[in-house]
Amino acid sequence: MNDKTVFFIEKKKFETSETQLTVKQILVDNGGYNPQENVLVLKQGHDLDELNDLEQVIEMKNGMHFSIFSKKPNPVS
Repeated sequence: MNDKTVFFIEKKKFETSETQLTVKQILVDNGGYNPQENVLVLKQGHDLDELNDLEQVIEMKNGMHFSIFSKKPNPVS
């Protein structure tokens, strides 16, 4: 069985043959983001679920959408 699951990080398309990925695998291995500076966020409809535990296992489903939130403070102008 060679099914691929398609998911998106900030509208960029990724594919995996895994049925489960950790938050770290999605954020770092696929997205290339630094976990010290960024948080992975699962978008489900209008809900945003911050995934702060890098070891949390995500059940991968076709068409999942993730955003990245920066942990860096916003500069005040």
